[in-house]
Amino acid sequence: MAKRFKVPEYARMHPFILLLLPMVLATAWGEVSAPLPEESTQAAIESVLADFGEKKNDEALAKLEALQKKLPDDPLVLNLIGSVYTRKKDYLAAETYFRKAVKKSPGYFPALYNIGEILFLEKKYTEAREHFQAMRGTDTGNELLQFKVVLCDLGLNETERAKKVMNAIKYPGNSPAWYYAQAAYENHAGNKKKAREYVAGAKYIFGQKTALFDETLEAAGINLH
Repeated sequence: MAKRFKVPEYARMHPFILLLLPMVLATAWGEVSAPLPEESTQAAIESVLADFGEKKNDEALAKLEALQKKLPDDPLVLNLIGSVYTRKKDYLAAETYFRKAVKKSPGYFPALYNIGEILFLEKKYTEAREHFQAMRGTDTGNELLQFKVVLCDLGLNETERAKKVMNAIKYPGNSPAWYYAQAAYENHAGNKKKAREYVAGAKYIFGQKTALFDETLEAAGINLH
């Protein structure tokens, strides 16, 4: 019987991806639904995640391409390949793989999220906002999606709309989203000191779980270090 692959604990909130990218699945579910039949496959995935964390993008891609020959339709593998291409700023290739993952597994959160992330990285904030809002249609309380909508609104200089979404984020929530939304808003208003205070508060409470949000701010060109 095929085993379900769980993301290794060390990788659960690892800076992805940007990207965020492969690790969004850890934020969303903490478990991947795609069945992986062998322990060797799990080891290969862990090796890829380790390379990804160390920004060894070419090494990670080579391992994933080999793994794809074994599991050509696996959404996790396809999503990870897209994540590496995102890191390499080959957004066209990245989106192709994310869409392949969604085609093989409709509703697959990580790949769906990353399609929106590509739009965001390309500064297509209107399209990105529409995408994340559509995802919220079936998951209205998702804090990560709320945070992304706030960033899109700020990118569009829709500050009042951003504030409305920001204030709807649960506090205290299950993630650092509320703190980072506040930080992004204050930064947009020119209050960097206050923005840094929100980030510091998030790090005090959530620790390493802020890594994903740090990378998201960095991707948005927001430096609060």
